[in-house]
Amino acid sequence: MRDEAVGSTRGTNGQAAAESPGTECSEALLRVYEFLDGELGPEDYAKIQAHLDACGPCFKEYDLDTTLKALIKRSCGCEQAPDTLRLTIMSRISMTVVSVDRVDGGF
Repeated sequence: MRDEAVGSTRGTNGQAAAESPGTECSEALLRVYEFLDGELGPEDYAKIQAHLDACGPCFKEYDLDTTLKALIKRSCGCEQAPDTLRLTIMSRISMTVVSVDRVDGGF
């Protein structure tokens, strides 16, 4: 149903149609998980949405990623990582942030 509604604007060569200038397939596909997770700002979200609406191949990849994410959530949703693993990951993230802050603060 979605393809019929916007089918006339979809590119056939994997490039964005004229409705989404400035967003190429490589950028859209690189940021598709940020888009899915709601981690983009309003402007970037709109750019990626416009590209997906205009580009059939990217929309198919997005649809596959959406299905994969739902499958993983359904299959692994009830399992939690062990507390020691969570603590290890969080401490490494904190160390990375501290290291970046020190480098940024030195300039």
